[in-house]
Amino acid sequence: MRPENHLGPREVLTGTGRRSTPILRQHPETGRPAYHEMVARVAVLERAAVFFSLPEGVLRALARRLRRVTVASGEMIVGQGEPGDTIFFIEHGRCRVMIERPPSVVTVAVLSDGDVFGEGPWLLKRPQQASVYAQTDCTLLAVDRQSLQLVLGRDRTAIENLTRVADHRFRTFADTTVQATWGTLFKEATVVGVYSPKGGSGGTCLSLNVVGSLARRYPGQVLLLDLDFPYPHAALLAGLVPTTCLARLSQVPSEPFEEALLSAVLYHSGGPMILAGSLRPEEVEEVTPELVTRAIGILRKTFRYIVIDLGVTISDTTLALLDLTQHIVLVAAPELSAVKSATDAIDILIRLGTPHDRLSVLLNNRSMKPAVTRPAVERMLNRKVDIEVGFDYSRPDQAAVNGEILSITNPRSEITRGAEALADLLDAIHGQDRSTTFAAGRSVPASGHPGHA
Repeated sequence: MRPENHLGPREVLTGTGRRSTPILRQHPETGRPAYHEMVARVAVLERAAVFFSLPEGVLRALARRLRRVTVASGEMIVGQGEPGDTIFFIEHGRCRVMIERPPSVVTVAVLSDGDVFGEGPWLLKRPQQASVYAQTDCTLLAVDRQSLQLVLGRDRTAIENLTRVADHRFRTFADTTVQATWGTLFKEATVVGVYSPKGGSGGTCLSLNVVGSLARRYPGQVLLLDLDFPYPHAALLAGLVPTTCLARLSQVPSEPFEEALLSAVLYHSGGPMILAGSLRPEEVEEVTPELVTRAIGILRKTFRYIVIDLGVTISDTTLALLDLTQHIVLVAAPELSAVKSATDAIDILIRLGTPHDRLSVLLNNRSMKPAVTRPAVERMLNRKVDIEVGFDYSRPDQAAVNGEILSITNPRSEITRGAEALADLLDAIHGQDRSTTFAAGRSVPASGHPGHA
């Protein structure tokens, strides 16, 4: 997200770019869609994160009411401040979302295939918050408010999801001044990989909560990159609804990649930011070593800490990320199989060149009476446990149901205490040489990046 200081976007927003006729009247479509077109339209709806869970019959009913619109590159689709009664789905192409805030115009999002826009005026009863332009030649599917309400009128879940996305976007775009300063960075981020060699050890929970702890100290400067494949769900655990992900940026050209990457980040009202690796299992293959290296190169210039949930599998992508990390946190549960997996993982990490002082072991108690004591774990690992997280009863499960981050909402939680201890450790090792540099950058208030649903 960056201010556009050259004249082009300014002229587009304030001059001849303004439409005198609504986009659907400029590009009318007549006739009923053929069968193959119906199949293609249903596929577009299924790609939209807020609609993919709807029954097929509802998707078909909605597809019959869609109108295909072809828009040339550079053409305005919706205008800032205008009323709106149409929601658009991007079938093919990319669109740029821009807000005019004198003396500049700020790009706040770049949308691509499967994304939705235009939902704000209907769901939030506000004028269009931003202008949307076709960045490339685009094919859109449009549905008016009346038709959508007719189809979804009885499905409160779909409407609530749409409203959540609309509200999230509105609050995110509102702080465009702060977002526009993302490019003025002070130093590259410390990249922390969280690795759980045994499933069920709580790696995602700990990743999310240490990001919460760090973000309380550095609001707007801490990102969680969720690569716990095949089902990355950190955003959902935080009560956020992802509409795009890293995998869907694999084909974005170099020039708009940075904007597309930063606009894919979700913002939580407590300060942390989250980027999903994928939204569907079949998208995992798109997250290649080249893509993550490209993304980390940009993200490191934008944030103070990047915490990566590496999941449980060591893949080519994981190996590439290990080369980019400055610290590895290995999460293990005090169970025989988990400790054995952790022992093997430590041996692999050390042979791959991970320095001993940049590898920390976190012991996460998932039950009241652990099967293996801490001294026994340390003997098996042949190294000390750096942080032990006490059993937190039902709090983690309840937080997941409520979409809460314990390190932000519950200071008495054992997870919170463990996350704070890990944040202290990371700051002690990696924060000393940057404390002065980043002091000037703490102008973002704790609520500066809202997004909590």
